[in-house]
Amino acid sequence: MTELSFAKTFLSSLDSRPLKLQPDYTANPKTVELNGPYTLPKMPTPFKRATPSGLVDEAAQKPSVLNVTLKSSRNPVLSLSLPSTDLGTTVLDFKHKVASKLKLEGTEKIRILYNKKPAGDVKTLKELIGDEPLQAGQEIELGVMIMGYKEADVAKTEDSTMRDAQGETSVAQGPSGEEVLGAEEFWADLKAFLMQRIRNEGKAEEVFNKFKESWEKR
Repeated sequence: MTELSFAKTFLSSLDSRPLKLQPDYTANPKTVELNGPYTLPKMPTPFKRATPSGLVDEAAQKPSVLNVTLKSSRNPVLSLSLPSTDLGTTVLDFKHKVASKLKLEGTEKIRILYNKKPAGDVKTLKELIGDEPLQAGQEIELGVMIMGYKEADVAKTEDSTMRDAQGETSVAQGPSGEEVLGAEEFWADLKAFLMQRIRNEGKAEEVFNKFKESWEKR
């Protein structure tokens, strides 16, 4: 038997045997035909995700509402209870409630804190809580911080709102009109103002004299 005939016989005997691949075999992805994507079968039991406090069952039903308390221990001292608050309530909604409670004009100076960290306006209550296990009727406390809060400003806003509601108009107190222009204090204040704005003594004096002469010759 020649070498060629032996090789042909050997190769034909290998074709009849099942194909076996080595453990380190790799196929060229450009030449391998894909029959379709392979997906893992669904697990018979719900997946439980690990958290620092243990395993959380993803299939567990979370409550749709919670009792929320907005609390501030600094000026102004505030404790606002919001029972049965929907998990979709945003931080901006909480700011509006605080502004309404404290009678503030806007929400720019209000900060809502969760775990001592400020939260963005678009975040919802559900996003703030995250993976923490929830129970029906559970109470969540959110911190409140008012930047530059002054009770005088609030009192001024309340007074202005009350007067607007009653249709009252503010009236200037003290001298007015011709009486003011005839007082030496007015001309002294005007001269000082021109000196401050023009920053040139000669030009300020010229403007002041022309204005005063024009007024006296009217």
